[in-house]
Amino acid sequence: MSRDFRVLLVCGSFQARSANRAALDVASSYIERAAHVGDEDAKGLGDIPALNMDLGDEKLDAVFGFRRQIEHSDAVLIACPEYAGAIAGGLKNALDWIVGSGELYRKPVAIISAGTGGGAYARAQLVQTLTWQGAHVLAELGIVAPKTKSNEAGQFTDPATITGIEELTRRLLDVRGMSTESRREQVRGVTDSFGIEAGHYAELDV
Repeated sequence: MSRDFRVLLVCGSFQARSANRAALDVASSYIERAAHVGDEDAKGLGDIPALNMDLGDEKLDAVFGFRRQIEHSDAVLIACPEYAGAIAGGLKNALDWIVGSGELYRKPVAIISAGTGGGAYARAQLVQTLTWQGAHVLAELGIVAPKTKSNEAGQFTDPATITGIEELTRRLLDVRGMSTESRREQVRGVTDSFGIEAGHYAELDV
């Protein structure tokens, strides 16, 4: 794996300390062994205003910055909490701003949601909205009851959880040498598991 391969980490939690941020910390340590890690600060996502195209998106620095970081990445890893049975609003809003600009089209993506129930609804909605934007979601992971798997500082210490995060990260990194057929199978494995119809896939002849 070339160290020129850039993986963008995106956290949907705006808290300085969160289980989803802790999951990205594990992933980052794994990625740094073989690739370059680019990290989108959650505070930057918080600066993105509510979607309103009348504002003129080309003049919004936070929106432009988010788009540019996705554009300049080779793959994206997103960790997002589930709030009231849905994707955290700040992340959904940020993703809405790039619907028309296309930076996620055919971009390899993996997703994590850490929370009491493992963020099943958030993961389902993320797979749907990312797929409908043309992203290739290759892997997803839910982490149940993260507080029971972490130390007092909020860092994951549970071996099985750490292995799960690293395995998901490895699958994302493996896209570099992946055949078209293998990539197609992984994407369809994820989207089929969430009941997303094939008509919403981006072309997979990568």
